[in-house]
Amino acid sequence: MTPLRFRLMIAAYLVAVVLAITGHIVTASDLPAPLWEFVRVADGSTWMTTWVGVLYLVSATASTIGLLLFKAWARRLFTILAVLGAMPWDGPVVYPPLEYLFVNLEFILAGAIIAAAHWSPVGTFFGGKPK
Repeated sequence: MTPLRFRLMIAAYLVAVVLAITGHIVTASDLPAPLWEFVRVADGSTWMTTWVGVLYLVSATASTIGLLLFKAWARRLFTILAVLGAMPWDGPVVYPPLEYLFVNLEFILAGAIIAAAHWSPVGTFFGGKPK
């Protein structure tokens, strides 16, 4: 994998994140009434609305920028945040179909980025040998 392809994969990941958020905003109200009520209540009580969520978002932004600049600390931080972000901390989760599509694409791309950063020739750009 080349540095350009690695950066394009990160760009695709960021597009998937934006599309997942947009999909939630645009289509959540189209869910059946009981599910929409569940999502509406859950959106207001999630950990992402607390200081923990702010810390997570700042760290995720820093790790993504660090990956683009091939900083050694960024691949470890991105890996940790991707795993933590994939865990259902708030219990049951309801996604509208469009958001579900892009959230899963986001998870797939995050896994590919982690694999490329650790176990491909791009790993040498982070100041070491790929594992």
